[in-house]
Amino acid sequence: MSFVPTPSPTVVDQTTLMKKYLQFVAALTDNNTPDETKLKMMQEVSENFENVTSSPQYSTFLEHIIPRFLTFLQDGEVQFLQEKPTQQLRKLVLEIIHRIPTNEHLRSHAKNILSVMFRFLEIESEENVLICLRIIIELHKQFRPLISQEIHHFLDFVKQIYKELPKVVTRYFENPQVIAENTVPSPEMVGMITSVLVKTAPEHEDSETRTHTIIPRGSLSLKVLAELPIIVVLMYQLYKLSIHNVVSEFVPLIMNTIMLQVSPQARQHKLFNKELYADFIAAQIKTLSFLAYIIRIYQDLVGKYSQQMVKGMLQLLSNCPPETAHLRKELLIAAKHILTTDLRSREPLAYSTLADLVHHVRQNLPLTDLSLAVQLFAKNIDDESLPSSIQTMSCKLLLNLVDCIRSKSEQENGNGRDILMRMLEVFVLKFHTIARYQLVSIFKKCKPQSEMGVVDTGALPGVPATPTVTTPALPPPPPAPPTPLSFALPAHAHGPTGVCTQRFPDFGQPGPAHTGAMCGQPAA
Repeated sequence: MSFVPTPSPTVVDQTTLMKKYLQFVAALTDNNTPDETKLKMMQEVSENFENVTSSPQYSTFLEHIIPRFLTFLQDGEVQFLQEKPTQQLRKLVLEIIHRIPTNEHLRSHAKNILSVMFRFLEIESEENVLICLRIIIELHKQFRPLISQEIHHFLDFVKQIYKELPKVVTRYFENPQVIAENTVPSPEMVGMITSVLVKTAPEHEDSETRTHTIIPRGSLSLKVLAELPIIVVLMYQLYKLSIHNVVSEFVPLIMNTIMLQVSPQARQHKLFNKELYADFIAAQIKTLSFLAYIIRIYQDLVGKYSQQMVKGMLQLLSNCPPETAHLRKELLIAAKHILTTDLRSREPLAYSTLADLVHHVRQNLPLTDLSLAVQLFAKNIDDESLPSSIQTMSCKLLLNLVDCIRSKSEQENGNGRDILMRMLEVFVLKFHTIARYQLVSIFKKCKPQSEMGVVDTGALPGVPATPTVTTPALPPPPPAPPTPLSFALPAHAHGPTGVCTQRFPDFGQPGPAHTGAMCGQPAA
């Protein structure tokens, strides 16, 4: 079938144009039409697709093209070489399907399209799988189809990808394979789209070379992995009653994923791929964002993995490449959402409960347990992430343990003295911190600046001196006229020491102690 470009739709009427494009689509399943010709036909359909969707014959056109598109995609062979016309054609057909407006004309076709898209997630190339994912998202958001077995199969497929991720990371980073000269690697060998030069006749030195661009398999792609969490979230929003227990199974997989790291040795290797590594970090951060969404729903379950979660978040902050600022921003946003949950408030509550328990049973605890309690609560005193009330409570508990540590040390012949010295050191360091960073602000809160003048921070231990600012002294206020004191000294005598025991009144208040020389009374 020969290909003749169609003139502008302003010249040819809409009916003729639609018939022409129907012939182009019908040629997709014609084995006698070369893939190159099919590609040119679909390129023209794609370029004029807005005119197609605005045509009065659009509904009829859709009835014909959707079955043809799906038949072509299912019957065709999956390709992993970007230069192949077949791969370019498959990708273009998927892009056209994605561009079809999600209105009522498409509703009756949504189920069949989704069935094919879900199946392609497991077999197609990275390029095509990414388009399939966008189609799945759009159709579910718009039409909200009833839950099907395909949804459960999709969730199982995603869980399997997470389970296999450690092996994938090892393959791509820890044990990268060297691509032999003049060979085209398999899609399982490459973690991202990779171009290689291959000689057409290797036995000749002047042989022509061709470029082959290999696309990784979608199920092993880190770019695809980064897009999967948002679909799982969408599925939960649509089918939460049916898949609540299934989604809970993702929590341990998420924790394992964010804990994964590429070894320092692998990152220094000459075959280390920085771009692929950025894809890996992006997939981890997207997975953490997934956790930030479901954390309130599965809070008790997530709490069991809190140590892993915190460690994984810190690792991501440390490992995120400096050139990927957008990923670091997304990581911080996810961390912020996680920290706004009740998991944050559980830590102070846990410390408070534990402190009460230790306080009530302190007399019965052996010296080793008392030492552990001191070690734990001594750390809390300088932990700025904890409320000041918890720091104060920790100080009080340590003071209440002093006598117990002394007595237990004597009974068990233990190292109570070392524990007490450690406690003393903790308090001294805390006072040093207060003096250096908090005392000045405390003074400023106690007195107005005008009354206090300038605080000499150099007088505080550990605080560098600041230049003294001389403020001109204000003239003293005029003295108030003296108030006459009217009181009578009662008759009294001094003791043998000569110190008067009499208190004389001053405005109705007891006066100071005084000697006989002050009041003129003789000693007794």
